[in-house]
Amino acid sequence: MQQFYPKVKTQLLFLCSVLLRKRNLLPVLTFFVSLTAIHSQDIHYSQFHNAPFEINPALTGIARGDIRVMGNYRGQWSSVPVNYTTYSIAADMQFIERYYKEGFFSGGIMLTHDQAGLSRLRSIDIGLSASYTKKLTPHVYTTIGLQVSANQRSFKLDDLTFDDQYDSNRGIFDGNRSINEDFGNQSNFFFDLGAGFNLRFQSNDNAALVDRLEHRSKLDIGLGIFHITMPDQSFIDGYESLLPMRISPYAQGTLKLTDDFDIIANGLAQFQAPYREFVLMGGGRVFLSRKLGRQMSVQLDFGYRFNELFGDSYFPGIEVHYNSWLIGFTYDVNVSNIKVATDGRGGPELSIRHMIRKVRSLQTFRACPLM
Repeated sequence: MQQFYPKVKTQLLFLCSVLLRKRNLLPVLTFFVSLTAIHSQDIHYSQFHNAPFEINPALTGIARGDIRVMGNYRGQWSSVPVNYTTYSIAADMQFIERYYKEGFFSGGIMLTHDQAGLSRLRSIDIGLSASYTKKLTPHVYTTIGLQVSANQRSFKLDDLTFDDQYDSNRGIFDGNRSINEDFGNQSNFFFDLGAGFNLRFQSNDNAALVDRLEHRSKLDIGLGIFHITMPDQSFIDGYESLLPMRISPYAQGTLKLTDDFDIIANGLAQFQAPYREFVLMGGGRVFLSRKLGRQMSVQLDFGYRFNELFGDSYFPGIEVHYNSWLIGFTYDVNVSNIKVATDGRGGPELSIRHMIRKVRSLQTFRACPLM
């Protein structure tokens, strides 16, 4: 399920090579290249609200601090032989100057690494993002963003087996025999492009900048668009496999009910070719301490994911906030038909975030009162 776009393609091609002789492989490869190209999905996190670069470049710089550093890890289906692991590291920064009266620029960088299956299908993506945020009213901000990335895909044959390695005369498998298969390239490289916009509604005023905890209600609504250029990600010479465009609308909201309690609600949809995925998450955040320098809160979440390929899954989660640090943990539980293979264990996910805030005068803060 996670980072499904080239994985299914490659794994199915390898499966075909095991089942069929080389003379019959070419038409089958052609069929699966065309079939799996339309059943594809990018990487995703259950804690998508803690991985903003994965859902919209326009979320670059939309944070309570001047510099934000984030890390995400996801392990999936460790109970089956073709488990998936993904991790990403990202950082962004707001460029705020006194002469920016109605807006500010932001920039960010991210690194994503993903590996799956016996083929060790690996994806390494390095991306740069930029955004501009404009104040429409004291309570409404709009942001546009752009993301450019360099992407490397590769796989290995070391742990794979093929039909030509089976000695029919002796009735045994011989791993030293030649596989007699030619997969063309075992790696490819391409550039990619994404864009998006975000609309922020928040309860704040200039006085709130002194104590950012006092005005916590906010709502982000936006749309991210990825793979605008639809790059070719095929490993097979002479066969084109375009990476389908992904459209990701979302809404993320926090509502302050009392001085010590917030309600959290997030929703995300992802559309890529015929693939559809919907993720909903809700929870509550309790403030254990609101004293400056010792601010601490705990957030409990419960989420639900539905996608058309693998069905339903649920993920309970917990987040701990301490001053400028956040640590979040969720665990996916499969309740679809695939639970027969996974025993219901989808996998853990961990998020870490750190905010760095510069000291400024209230006059400077007027350009960027994001809460």
